[in-house]
Amino acid sequence: MKLEDIKQLPDVSEGLENKIKDSANNSNSLELLIKNIKSKRYTQARIQRILLYSLLGITKKDMEMSKNTTPYVRILGMNENGKKIISKIKKENPDLNIITSVKKFQDTCKDKNLLRLLEIDINSTNIYSLARSKNYESGLDFTQKIIEGNNCKYEKNNSSKKI
Repeated sequence: MKLEDIKQLPDVSEGLENKIKDSANNSNSLELLIKNIKSKRYTQARIQRILLYSLLGITKKDMEMSKNTTPYVRILGMNENGKKIISKIKKENPDLNIITSVKKFQDTCKDKNLLRLLEIDINSTNIYSLARSKNYESGLDFTQKIIEGNNCKYEKNNSSKKI
């Protein structure tokens, strides 16, 4: 990335882009890169966020836009009770975008801000897939179907609960 591109990342200020650029040119691992940037002024958590923004292509402009955009809801799974709840939510909030098909939403949505947020969402899933130890393919947002039925569970405190 060019210095100007790094400067446009969220949380980058006060010349931090110079330290990031210099450290990137002198580090041969992610751990060393973070160590070389980290200081009392710039915490490890902040550096990790900045590097993640860089990987996902999230800019300060994207962050500001997201604060002023009504978000969409992505449905990943549901049981019969969930279907009823989603139906009720749709009736009571007709302007709320509820996504059950990423492709359909991309094809029909005219809101550039929502499409940009979805693009970041898709990139995040693809990068997550790369890091998985099992054989996950990129494009899961387009190929993974909504999980339906009684097998729809979530994890909380190491115990499965139906939603």
